[in-house]
Amino acid sequence: MYRLIALDIDGTLIGPDGRVSPANREAIARARAAGMKVVLCTGRSWQESEDVADQAGCDRVLVCQGGAALADLALRRNTRRWDMPRETGLALVERLEREELGLMLFAGEELLVNPKGDEIFRAYPSAGFHRCKRVEGSPGAVLEREGLPLSKIYAQGAPETFPPLLVELGEYADVELTSSAPYNFEIVPAGVDKGTGLAALARGLGIALEECAAIGDSDNDRGMLTAVGMPIAMGNATEAIRALARRITASNREDGVARAIDRLLEEN
Repeated sequence: MYRLIALDIDGTLIGPDGRVSPANREAIARARAAGMKVVLCTGRSWQESEDVADQAGCDRVLVCQGGAALADLALRRNTRRWDMPRETGLALVERLEREELGLMLFAGEELLVNPKGDEIFRAYPSAGFHRCKRVEGSPGAVLEREGLPLSKIYAQGAPETFPPLLVELGEYADVELTSSAPYNFEIVPAGVDKGTGLAALARGLGIALEECAAIGDSDNDRGMLTAVGMPIAMGNATEAIRALARRITASNREDGVARAIDRLLEEN
């Protein structure tokens, strides 16, 4: 019996048009009608995820910020958060601000974005992102001045410039590096990923991880896929993620989430 399904958003639940398809929405409704929890497990903040949860008809609790936070959309706030050590976070941001990168800093309930990030994400189809973003010339200076905590850094730029920088960043023992696409990398506290966040959420709901399924497509989904009883990879997933899965569904262009959910319902 599967009692909970965790869904990644980008490359999984939403299609290339940035929207939840009718087929995915209807399958989620069937799962919830059958008594299953269907939750988002995403690298986005809760503010960025809210519209997607509404479109999809998911439960109102979620794992967000790459596993560094749990949130409740009914309360409109994070309910639990894992932060980086303060000095490490400040040092990382100071270093990254010297590169040609678009930056997003997940700082408490704030989403700080540098001007390059604002330029990159100008056409980003997420109303929640544009509602909550706070564009600052130096997000690091804001972190220091306002004493904000830091739970995740998202950086986007030219992939060919990443290798030496990632080697340097990998020397920090108290953070983890991951990615959701070739053109970005993400930094979260050590020991934190979507799997640890999902474990905490499921524990609070009284659901064992063996009773959970998860559907994802990229490297930052690795933690949740290795944590659950039924890991499912999208048809558009990377080869490394496909290798972790017990099952592979169709791509996000072909309603892969709906197909995976309906098979779980048949087996339940």
